[in-house]
Parts: sequence; structure tokens; C-alpha cells
Amino acid sequence: MRIAIIIILSTFMFAATVFSVEHGASSQLREIETQVGSFYSSELSLEQNFPFSDMVHIGGGLVFLSGLVGSDVAGQLVPGGLEAETHAIFRQLQAHLAQLDLGLEDVVKCLVMIDDIAKWGDFNSIYTSYFKPPYPARSAMGADGLALGAALELECIAVKK
Repeated sequence: MRIAIIIILSTFMFAATVFSVEHGASSQLREIETQVGSFYSSELSLEQNFPFSDMVHIGGGLVFLSGLVGSDVAGQLVPGGLEAETHAIFRQLQAHLAQLDLGLEDVVKCLVMIDDIAKWGDFNSIYTSYFKPPYPARSAMGADGLALGAALELECIAVKK
């Protein structure tokens, strides 16, 4: 609990300089080291002054990835709805993880926010094409009003050993 409070406070303290939403596999995330860990942001996020970090790596190996929506390198929602957005999210997720020499096999928890729960099966078939057993722990919820009008958002936690 104490470490969670420190992470939250540190995130707000560094919000003026550490923001982002990683939008492309070719973009590098900028790192800012603090007492609690390393905070990572993309150039686009820094330019847009987003009030969060794309990724935070803390002592003990935990890696927190902010919610990703299916956007392109310019920060625009990709056309094509849920399927195209899901693939864009996984490209971003893999790019984030690669910054720390991690892969999808290092993800231990996901939170899925989806705007139309009736499309859960469509999402799940794409999700299981990227993640292989043993699957990460996962929670899901229906959500309206996601960023950029997205069909879904995916937030993950990974472990760096």
C-alpha cells in the first residue's frame, strides 16, 4: 500500500515533465529516474502534455503500463473499429515492453475496458492470438467515453526479473 501511494504521488509530482501515450513501435520512450523508479514517456505525449506516464518501472521488478487505446503514430484513433484498435494496442504494448527488454510473456495482469460488451468475443479472439497460456490475470468492464472515442482500452502490469 505504501509503495502504491508513493507511486501515485510521484506520478503527480513529475506530471509536468513526464507524460504520454506511446503511439508507435518505432518511437523511443524517454526515461526519467526517481527514487521510486523509472518513468517513461513518448515524444508525442510530452508534446501533448498528457498528465500521466506511459510506463513506470519500480524496484522489485513491477512495470505498470498506462491504458492504451488503438491509436497511430500521430495519436489518432486507427480506422476499422474494435479489431483494428486491438491490433494497434498490441503493437504499442509490445513496443513499450521492448523498451525494458520484455515481451508479452512478462505481462501478469491486464484490465480491459470495452465500450460494447457484446463485442467481447471478438476482442477475446484477438487477445488470445497475442497472449499464450498461461494467460495473465485479467479484469474487464464495460466503459463509455474512452479516450478518442475508442472501442477499448487495455492497461497492463508486467514483471521485469
